[in-house]
Amino acid sequence: MLLKRKVVVKSIVTEGLKKELLGKLEELIKLSEKRLSDISSEEKKFLLRAPTLEPSYIQFVKNKINEEKAQEENIKAQLLNEKERVKNLKEGEFYIHGIVEGFVEIKEGDDYWKKLEEGEIILKDGKVIEIKNE
Repeated sequence: MLLKRKVVVKSIVTEGLKKELLGKLEELIKLSEKRLSDISSEEKKFLLRAPTLEPSYIQFVKNKINEEKAQEENIKAQLLNEKERVKNLKEGEFYIHGIVEGFVEIKEGDDYWKKLEEGEIILKDGKVIEIKNE
């Protein structure tokens, strides 16, 4: 029988990994900045039409725009924090990419709790070098 469980995916930090992560984060930061710029442009366009619209509708749209801005600013702040964290990683440390779901085979006689323990996949330069708690 197969059971679903969580598997942590992490990499051993190398200069190549840091460079790759920083490049991806920089791209995401630029996308976030573009999104903020687009939101501001849309807001300006809307405000030009605002005098001809209902006051309650204007307030509703302004609130929505402010929510979008705040959400995007939060995303950008998180990306900047992650970029700083990656910059400070030392070679040989672990960088956690995230958690994926995996399956484990269980059969009679197995230690149920041991089988369901979180698994771990360790990468180095994108290659699997170790699988823990298979």
